Amino acid sequence: AMGLPLLYSPEDYQAVMKDLWSSFPQNSGEAIVVVGHGTDHASWSSYLAFHHMFQEKYGPGIYMGMVEEGTPSMEAIVASVKKSGFKKVHMVPFMLVAGVHFQEDLTGEEDSWKTAFEQENIAVSALKEGLGLRPGIIDIFCKHIQDALDVIPG
Repeated sequence: AMGLPLLYSPEDYQAVMKDLWSSFPQNSGEAIVVVGHGTDHASWSSYLAFHHMFQEKYGPGIYMGMVEEGTPSMEAIVASVKKSGFKKVHMVPFMLVAGVHFQEDLTGEEDSWKTAFEQENIAVSALKEGLGLRPGIIDIFCKHIQDALDVIPG
């Protein structure tokens, strides 16, 4: 048996949104830019579903992008944030750890999301922790593991 991915059921999406929302600056006038790794797997569409559900629940100032494979791209997100008139963004890694991708691709000093926003005169702050440190996210993974164990004959 194998555990399910983080974003599997509508309830998972809702729980992840609620958990992340609690870490976002509230009423700050900042766009929230959540950045995942991306994938060439068919599950890439879960990022778009998450983006849509997040905006539907919390408003249009939330964006979901990918570092590697997938859409929308960094360029598309930066253009959309600029067009919407935001002067500040708060980036959130949608990765288990805030490791190399966070340090280089999101907040690095060369060719990063941070520098792309700053080139458009948009200030950047960032949440510096990965999803793997968030108790609500850990709970979802643990539930998925337990569900997988429950189907194994005793």
